Amino acid sequence: TDLYDQKEKTYAGYVMATGELGNITLTGGVRVEHYVLDNVGTARNGTVLTPLAVRQSYTDVFPSLNARVGLSDDLIFRLSAQRGISRPAYGSIRVGSAVNDALGTIGGGNPDLKPEYTWGVDSSLEFYLPGSGILSAAGFYRWVDNVFYGNTERVGNDRFDSNGVDRSNYILTGTFNGQNGRLYGVEFNYQQKFSFLPAPFDGLGFQGNLTLLGGKFDAEFISPTTGLSVLRSGIAFPGMSKRILNASLFYEKHGISARVSYQKRSDWLDTIGGLGAGESRQGYENLDVSLRYKINDTFTIFADAANLTNAKYIAYEGTKDRPSEVEQIGSRYLFGIRFDF
Repeated sequence: TDLYDQKEKTYAGYVMATGELGNITLTGGVRVEHYVLDNVGTARNGTVLTPLAVRQSYTDVFPSLNARVGLSDDLIFRLSAQRGISRPAYGSIRVGSAVNDALGTIGGGNPDLKPEYTWGVDSSLEFYLPGSGILSAAGFYRWVDNVFYGNTERVGNDRFDSNGVDRSNYILTGTFNGQNGRLYGVEFNYQQKFSFLPAPFDGLGFQGNLTLLGGKFDAEFISPTTGLSVLRSGIAFPGMSKRILNASLFYEKHGISARVSYQKRSDWLDTIGGLGAGESRQGYENLDVSLRYKINDTFTIFADAANLTNAKYIAYEGTKDRPSEVEQIGSRYLFGIRFDF
């Protein structure tokens, strides 16, 4: 059921143009894509194997417009608008499935998945610093259709029927499409190499960003418990933390490359869980260290230390006092020598 054959073809063409109006540079264009997917797999019901095949074919148009405004030699403002697409992962859309007629359940891919489409607006203000540095603030807003989310729902169609068996009311665990959603966020970024410091400290540098995210979407599905159509509104995007912080202190000079990296992210929703509260993942902190020394053009020695915070990765149902999974991988260390020839 995990073995599948997918043949994908994309035919595309585009036109674009660039023009300048004083300190403003405009770039606009449109891309046309015709997409074809032949999706072949097998449904397994006990020892019985049933071959299945599904074809998808659609044509899309993606316009975009980008503006760059040079406010000064070091200060740039950018504004863009575009339409985008995100196609389902191959494993999510696979035809392969495991059917259990005794329990009325199906586990596997969902070949009826539609792509996610977005209309989006992005803007940023960038201030360029000496020493290849940058200080910037950026924001974005996305209108999203057909949002992907993991769930357990009733099938609701004849896709998995075979040998005269109606499986439209079976429970399918997989990836589904929601309805309309809104996704937005801001990011603050600072990157600087401290080349103004006296040697040997002029090899030091810093990289950091803080991202704040928000967004909700709606989903209408067939309840696995009642068999009725249910509309849920205001669902958080799966996999989206509201806050993500990254910071790195690095040193690059005299063949030495060293980096200390820190990441912190807040809780996020993993699956929406039918009519329940769904499964969420608890936020965590990670601290990693990477060291490189280039002996010559051939040999480099290295050492890496990952997850020095010894983070616990916890999933919970609805509230944190109902953990469904607790995983602690521990710190990891890797060292060795590399050579090029």
